Amino acid sequence: MNRKIEIEDVSRFENALIGENHYIEQAVEIGFTYHEECGPTRIGANCQIHSGTIIYGDVTIGDFFQAGHYVVVRAVVEMGDYCTVMNHAAIEGIVRFGNGVRIMSGVYIPSRTWFGDHVFVGPGVTFLNARCPGRRDPTPEPRGATVDDDVMIGGGCTILPGVHIGERSFIAAGAVVNRDVPARSFVKGVPGEISPLPDDLDMPNNRELTLNPHSFWDPSLKYEGSAMWPAYWSENFED
Repeated sequence: MNRKIEIEDVSRFENALIGENHYIEQAVEIGFTYHEECGPTRIGANCQIHSGTIIYGDVTIGDFFQAGHYVVVRAVVEMGDYCTVMNHAAIEGIVRFGNGVRIMSGVYIPSRTWFGDHVFVGPGVTFLNARCPGRRDPTPEPRGATVDDDVMIGGGCTILPGVHIGERSFIAAGAVVNRDVPARSFVKGVPGEISPLPDDLDMPNNRELTLNPHSFWDPSLKYEGSAMWPAYWSENFED
């Protein structure tokens, strides 16, 4: 299937430069002019952007970008290649992604948050950038988290402002990270307890995950329909 089936002429995005072989659904805004002097959005080749997404100007994104439904990417954001932002995730601007960063649904990322390469962030994770919001005068400059290469963050975690998570660390689902995490650490609980990374988790994130050029529902892939229904469930799916 030709991935250009939805929008072949991207000239309607007046403040955007978009690479070839794109799949962009209707009801998408790319290059939103939030200020009269803002620059364009630049997106590389082979992007896949679903309905409801809005991407501000002053954003640069590499090749093989994937956006789910109702993603918000505000201004002054840089992303490398093979980055994914899933449904209803919000990136509030002034954020840096390396290559192969995958953000699952319902994630909130405030300004001044930095990600290395091959980072996975599970659904419903909240990053923060102010320790005592509204209770300091003068207001200190916000500072988000720094997340190094090959970090895995499970669903439902909370990452407090200014923390540094070292490479290959594994943050278990639901943990609250309130202090710096050394490289190759395992964090669990509330507040997060830090221990050495177990041997069976001491490895980079799987590149089939972080460098996958396709989403699960990619229209260019073979239609599977009911074949995706798990065989271990007692009921059959009627498609």
